[in-house]
Formats: sequence, structure tokens, C-alpha cells
Amino acid sequence: MIRTIKQEEARQSLDLTQAAFAVRFTESDIQDRLSKMNMEHYLGFYVEEQLAAQLAVLPLRIYVQGEVMEMGGIAHVASYPEMRRQGMVGKLLVRSLNSMRAAGQSVSMLNPFLYGFYRKYGWEYFSTQSAYTLEMSAVPKCQAPLGTVKRLHASDWAQADIVYDSYAKRYNGMLQREENWWLRHVFKRKLGSLAVYYPHGGGEPSGYMLYDMKDRFMTIHELVYLDNDSRNGLWQFIGNHDSVVSRLKFTAPCDDPFLFALSEPNLQHEVHANFMVRVVDAAAFVKRYRFDGSPASRLHIMLDDEHAAWNSGLWEISVNADGTAAASRVDDEVKSREAIRCTIQTFSTMMIGCQRPAQLALQGRLDGSAEAVAAWELALPRRISFMTDFF
Repeated sequence: MIRTIKQEEARQSLDLTQAAFAVRFTESDIQDRLSKMNMEHYLGFYVEEQLAAQLAVLPLRIYVQGEVMEMGGIAHVASYPEMRRQGMVGKLLVRSLNSMRAAGQSVSMLNPFLYGFYRKYGWEYFSTQSAYTLEMSAVPKCQAPLGTVKRLHASDWAQADIVYDSYAKRYNGMLQREENWWLRHVFKRKLGSLAVYYPHGGGEPSGYMLYDMKDRFMTIHELVYLDNDSRNGLWQFIGNHDSVVSRLKFTAPCDDPFLFALSEPNLQHEVHANFMVRVVDAAAFVKRYRFDGSPASRLHIMLDDEHAAWNSGLWEISVNADGTAAASRVDDEVKSREAIRCTIQTFSTMMIGCQRPAQLALQGRLDGSAEAVAAWELALPRRISFMTDFF
């Protein structure tokens, strides 16, 4: 039986988490977690009235093509080891699709323990992080900045958010952060210090970094800048720690031109996939999406979604000149021949910007005539997908 976990059953949820991940919380940890758990977001699979598996759907928002979309974040997925491989988590995921659709969450994301498992239920990889590790002597020598860097505290989260929010809109898939998220998630997970860059002459900040230093190693959790001046200011700030730091590591989206800025780009560069995405409700997602609408056009797609029947079928997407669009079901043999055909996984990674239609066609993930693929190529704006948060 699947049902919402009751608030008074929150401790059972924590017991399950500890058993599933072989961790042990202290009593103070348990009390702290219990005070923050909103069980109306948790689904449980019960066997003989006992909680056997669970997941949570966090009500979050993300940016896609600069627009805010309601997103269901799948988290706290767990089952008792002795009860695994019985399909419980899969059934919870399918039920969560219905719950998210009812809540108006047209898209979902998760951080997988195993990509292949979640692909079976329609989620697909979409975000790549570049991780750079370098000697302090290799830090780029930048032009002297005009502004100043100030050390701030978690209570000054709004200053960092001014920068973050502008930055997040440049990518598809970034969270829209609120105060609670900054304080309970960002600063709690990314321990250390906050430095904010202010341009010359005052005004709003244009860069920030979250970082920690230990044993002459600097870990930069977030390095965010909006222009070249703030970039120079933050890198000068980093370089000025050369008396106490020998090496550093930071992460960036795959389009960051960091290597190009180095005089000698010899360093450790790792690429990591992290998050997965799934369109929950195709029609609702298209309604919020912003296409390249000049000129207006009509697109056709045959979608296959094994676990959300409301998405399957032939769709006509009417794109207006301003980029807004509407999707409607059609039953037309001619339009069927004009359509591209793919699974919900492929549609999700294409719409979020991780893979282009032509790339997916080349990989055999998308079928359709050259003309149909070209029409989708023209209609989808080019914007990198990226996720820097964790849940």
C-alpha cells in the first residue's frame, strides 16, 4: 500500500534512512531533523502496516529559458535492504508522477544513486559539472578590479542571492532559491565563508564565492560572477591567499572559459554528471516554455511515456512569434509523418538543453525526417543546462 507518511511517523522515516544508508544519527541530529521534516511531502510504501520504502517530493522552482517552473524534487529515496528488488521504489516513483502533476509540477529532478534505474522511469541525465584542481601558482593573473570584496555571513544571504538569481537565469535547471533554502541547505552543506564583490561606486553586488580552507587547501563551493570586473575581483581575492593556501579546487558549468584564461592550462580537470530531469506533464511544460518564436511555427512530436499515459501520443505545438506556445493532441496521418518521435527521457533532456535535436537524432534517440529535426533545431533556444545545488 502506498500513502502519505503521517507527521507522527517521521521517526520511522528516519529509522528507514539510517538502515538504508548505513548511517547513525545522534539523538540531537534526530531531533533537529524531526523539527524540519514536513511529512506531507513524503510517500511511503507499507507492507503489513510497516514502512518499507519511501521518497519525498520537494516543492521547488527552477529556471528554464529564463522562466520559473514549478519542479518536484525527488529526494530521500530509501528502502530497507532486506526488502529491496521488489519494485517498491519503482511504484513510488510512478505514484509521485501523479502527485506532481496534480500539484502543478510539470517537471521533476533528482540526484541519482544509479542512472540506469531512474532512466527506466523516464528521468534522464542533464547536468555536467567541471571540477578544477590547481596549484595556487597557476591562479590566473587578472587585471586589477575596480571594486572591492567584502566578507559577509550567512545572515547576509540576500546579497549573494542578488548575484545568484541573475546568474541562475542564464542556465536551464538552476533552482530559484529562497531564504530557507540558503540557510538550511546552501550554507549548511557548503560550510565555510562568504565573500561578495561590490563594483566601484556602490550599487548591487556582482559576484560572490562560498569557500572553505583547511590544511593549505581551499575548496570553493560556489564561484559566481556576472561580468569581467567581478571575475577579476574574486580571482584576485583568491590569489591573495597564497600565504595560507597551496592548492585549490572549484566547480563550474561546462561552458565556463576558465582554461582559456590560464597562461599554462596544465591542471586536473574532471567532468562529473550529477542531476537527472523528467518532464512530468508535457502540455503544461510547453505552456511555460519559451521557444525561439520568430517566425511563428508549428511543431509535431510523437511522445512515448510508459509511466505517464497523459504524455503519450501525437502532439502539435503551436509556437507564437513571442515564443509562447501551446500543445494539443492531434490525430492526423500527415502531421504524424511530419513529427519527430522519441521517449519522454529524450524529450526531457532535449527541452532542458542538455542535448540538441540533431545530436539526439545522430545517437538514434530521436527519429524523424531531416526537415522535422531541423524545425526543432530552429525552435529550441540554445541555453546550457546546469545544476549547482543538491537535494
